[in-house]
Amino acid sequence: MNRLLLKTLGLSAALSLFAIACGGPSTPLVNTIVPEPEAPEVAEAPAPTKQPPPESAEPRDIAFPAVERSQLRNGLNVQTVRWDALPIVYMRLVIDSGAATDPDDRQGLASLVASMLEEGTRSRSSAELAEEIDFLGASLWTRATDDTLTIGFRAVSDQLEEAMDLLADVTMNPAFADSELAKLKRRETGRLRLQSSRPGFLGHRAFYGALYGDHPYGRVDTTAEVLEAVTRRDLSGWHRSHIIPNNATLIVVGDVDAEQVESVATRAFRRWRQGRLTETEYPAPPSREGRSVIIVDRPGSVQSSIMIGNLAVPREATDWISLQVANQILGGSAASRLFMDLREERSLTYGAYSRISELQQVGPFRASAEVRTEVTGQAMSAFFEHLERIVSDAAPAEELRNAQRFLSDSFPLQIDTPGKIAGLVAELTTYELAEDYWDSYRSQIGEVSPEQALQAAAAHIDPVNALIVIVGDASRIETELQPYGPVQVVDSEGETLRTLPQQATSEE
Repeated sequence: MNRLLLKTLGLSAALSLFAIACGGPSTPLVNTIVPEPEAPEVAEAPAPTKQPPPESAEPRDIAFPAVERSQLRNGLNVQTVRWDALPIVYMRLVIDSGAATDPDDRQGLASLVASMLEEGTRSRSSAELAEEIDFLGASLWTRATDDTLTIGFRAVSDQLEEAMDLLADVTMNPAFADSELAKLKRRETGRLRLQSSRPGFLGHRAFYGALYGDHPYGRVDTTAEVLEAVTRRDLSGWHRSHIIPNNATLIVVGDVDAEQVESVATRAFRRWRQGRLTETEYPAPPSREGRSVIIVDRPGSVQSSIMIGNLAVPREATDWISLQVANQILGGSAASRLFMDLREERSLTYGAYSRISELQQVGPFRASAEVRTEVTGQAMSAFFEHLERIVSDAAPAEELRNAQRFLSDSFPLQIDTPGKIAGLVAELTTYELAEDYWDSYRSQIGEVSPEQALQAAAAHIDPVNALIVIVGDASRIETELQPYGPVQVVDSEGETLRTLPQQATSEE
């Protein structure tokens, strides 16, 4: 019995001896429970004391960089701003003609010209032009708006001469090669097909078309018919009529001086000859009496894309800044009334905004949001609640100050790069603003009183005669829109599907 017991206990004893040899406990490991160590007591750190932010000082005017102006013998205006924080230079050649000058049967021609300027010159193919720009580490871009066509160029400042030569070649000697035009047509056809399926594009096209009528501002983008019909001759004709030195301003911002810029520009543009400018007479936009509703039908759409607005004011208007303050209160940012109510309070949308477009002639005011189809009626009610309030009640003092602070404090961020400075200088020229406009911009914002903001809003925001455009499922929303005015339901091409009379609400 004892031998059997020893044999039985042998393994356990051997394990115990092994543990002792390794520095472990002298007791057998079998059935041994090692207690967990107690966690040390940690004293709770005191909650940090929140310090209120320091009081902000009153916003001060920021001296806008000095603009030195001159004119070359061929009539090209040159405006130079020295900005030597970095060894770079930004150039903008602004042509004072844009999409508004497109022939009636060539809608979008100015934009096509702008695009083709990047696709080669008489001495450089598209690939060669791109290669030279890349070699300089530079960039070229073009853009046409309703009022202007702009050719932009960025380069290192010690390559000013090479950059100016390329800019001049692109401006004066575009090739408008048929092969490149064919490529552009294919790209634009695909882009236009994609655009035509997007609610935002459909809404803008219907909104501007109805608001401006036969006025050129009513044309949005080009059409498939124009893309098929446009020729090299059309491009050359527009270029010859509008891209001329006496219709252009060269803006140069960077680590350069005015004398240097004028000398380099004189040499680069020495063969650019003046042309004859033809004044264009535009038809007046239609006047509006009462509200009207256009629904661009998208059967099955789960959202309604809402746009509400009216013709407002040209950019050069004397009460522009007062109107901007009023618009900031209404819907200029995520801190404004529309956003805070429709999103934060009522949860109807991801965002609701309003804006005033900058145009040489009368530009529109518009408020917009995208909402779920089932809350379209609620959103419309909320929009008009705020539109009617902004034109009837002066803003409380604190709300006015917050709007002014937002506009004023964001201005320094608009002049922190040479590209942005060039854009603001271009605005002075395009909209014929005073040369010292930006110098006093912040103080002008701060001087707007509640009464001035109200007066500007009442003069230029018109909820009584507003145009309402909604892209969405007409069958689900048309009835609840009838109280706002007669309803016209159109398809994605603008063809009328049906009309509905205005229907008074039960309260009326």
